[in-house]
Amino acid sequence: MGAIKNKAACACQTGATGQKGLKFLLLPAALAAAFSHAEPLQWDTCAWGQTAAGHACTGTPAALTWQQALQAAEQANNAGHQGHSDWRVPNRTELESTVDLAVPGTGAFWSSTSYHPAPAQAWGVDFADGSSSPSAKTAPQALRLVRGGDDYRTPGPATTPPLPVPSNPSETAQVTATGGGSTCGFAKAGFISAAALPAPPTHVTLAADPFDFVLDGCTPGSTVQITITYPQPLPAGARFWKHGPRPGAAAGWYAYPRAAISGNTVVLTLTDGALGDDDLDATNGRIVDAGAPVVLGAGGAAAIPTLSQWGVLLLSALLGLAALRRKILSIFGIYRLPVKR
Repeated sequence: MGAIKNKAACACQTGATGQKGLKFLLLPAALAAAFSHAEPLQWDTCAWGQTAAGHACTGTPAALTWQQALQAAEQANNAGHQGHSDWRVPNRTELESTVDLAVPGTGAFWSSTSYHPAPAQAWGVDFADGSSSPSAKTAPQALRLVRGGDDYRTPGPATTPPLPVPSNPSETAQVTATGGGSTCGFAKAGFISAAALPAPPTHVTLAADPFDFVLDGCTPGSTVQITITYPQPLPAGARFWKHGPRPGAAAGWYAYPRAAISGNTVVLTLTDGALGDDDLDATNGRIVDAGAPVVLGAGGAAAIPTLSQWGVLLLSALLGLAALRRKILSIFGIYRLPVKR
């Protein structure tokens, strides 16, 4: 792996290293203040499978699938690797930040970031040329563990603060997530304007501002409930629609069946990797979503049932039989005589 370099304020390593000295980026005062709460990234001494020997790493990095890389992080934490139990696979941005083309490395390393258009793939970084590209999660690549970093040491909040709604900035809405494990929380949460998403079908009208969020740190494959409390009651008959990809389909608007709306509250039931999770990946413990309550116009009303072709033929046959019966009765003079009173 090439030299480790800094992305934000500082990046450190644990133990011995044969890497080039760290680089520091000078940030404007406002940005420096924004990063002041960040925990510095701390990289493992060597690639997984190698052994630290003085100021060098010996051995060959282990060739792991993406799932094996995630399991290696768990193994390191269970063993208290380097005296810590919060190691993880770096995300794509963190891994890219370590590329130093002045000191090229060798081999491709896994990131924890899935490739959204193809959930069976994940991003990796090649340290020979610094390129990033998605690979099948079953492909063998190397691993360099990391710990710390902004918003990674502790779980994100399971309840958002009051969030402004773009259509009326004087009002706020709030969202709570339940389930998914003790570390499941919002890595991103906010209400966005309708213009931030592609226009829905003509018969669909947004009844409130869309909610756009990312839940992270959840148990892979787990189910969570998202409770959205809007400032005003939603229209009677409102439904919830989402925008995003579906299994076998490109991103678009669709009615989400696992939603309950009552008054000003929407309760969504979401499962990691299933319909409603935009990354469609049940192994990363991350749920990505955007959607809104809607009302349906005339084009969305249920169609009035009509007879099929066979139904029309059957009805015609029955009517024909009825007419034939009346004709037979008339031929033989069989009539129902009126009852005398």
